[in-house]
Amino acid sequence: MDFFKKDSYSIEDINNLIINEVEENIHLDYKAAGALDKEDKKRTEITKDISAFANSDGGIIVYGVSEEDHRPKEISPIDGRIYTKEWLENVIQLIQPRIEDIKVHPIRIDGIGQSIYVVKIPRSGNAPHMARDRRYYKRFNFKSEPMEDYEVKDLFNRMSVPKLKIEGCSFSLINETKDLYEYMLTATIANDAQQPCDSYKLNIYLNNFRYCNIGEQSDRTQYSYTAINSKRLKLGLRSQEIIYPNEMLDIGHIRIFVNKKDNHLFLDNLIIDMILLFHGGQDETAYIPSLHKYIEGRDKINELLDQQSWAKP
Repeated sequence: MDFFKKDSYSIEDINNLIINEVEENIHLDYKAAGALDKEDKKRTEITKDISAFANSDGGIIVYGVSEEDHRPKEISPIDGRIYTKEWLENVIQLIQPRIEDIKVHPIRIDGIGQSIYVVKIPRSGNAPHMARDRRYYKRFNFKSEPMEDYEVKDLFNRMSVPKLKIEGCSFSLINETKDLYEYMLTATIANDAQQPCDSYKLNIYLNNFRYCNIGEQSDRTQYSYTAINSKRLKLGLRSQEIIYPNEMLDIGHIRIFVNKKDNHLFLDNLIIDMILLFHGGQDETAYIPSLHKYIEGRDKINELLDQQSWAKP
């Protein structure tokens, strides 16, 4: 499972980070044992680093792992008898305003005297958060950097700006006749912001659409239909209902019919490319049903599309 999506952590997860040399990035930071100290300077650094993640896009700080050239070097255990989970949580509470839903996961290596703390920090909808030195920070490359005045002002607007994302996609066989397979295409979108969102649009692009037919629209599914070229189809789905904070919604329920003789030609190279548009941003994901695999990032998606045989003349 993706390290960032886990609900609990073990020493095996930490060893995997070290073995695979998973580099620090905008969402991940390593801190050796010396980063936790009861002196004022170190406590301020803790609030600075954690608030920077919350003010940016969230992420994880692993306390108890040293790094070299931004890669994890070795375990640098923390004495959990001195620097307890509760002590670390109390230091984090020095950040103003309080960061909601932050999680501290302790890992015990050889008893509490040798510990690692995995601190999972959400992207905050209540930003900006101020560190103990009364300054605001952001995550930039591998470091926590002071924010400019305009960046702080932008964060004050975060609560009123929607933050939708594509949670997943379902492409499943629902019916079969003598000559046809009938599939159902459904996407799941979610609202990670603090405000409800009632205006959004999901564009779904299908390749190989010459091998399929789209079922008739119903009251449940209203979409526009645009042929980009002879091999690529766009289905545009409008807002269906308000999405409230922390709510998920299935959108689509599109029926797709494929002749059995063409089924392998349709499925083998099928890529479902999705772009979710909303006020203030967008989210992009591609799903490959044959591999049950997701691809994120427009550059990677375009590279994948360019590699497919269907895209070549």
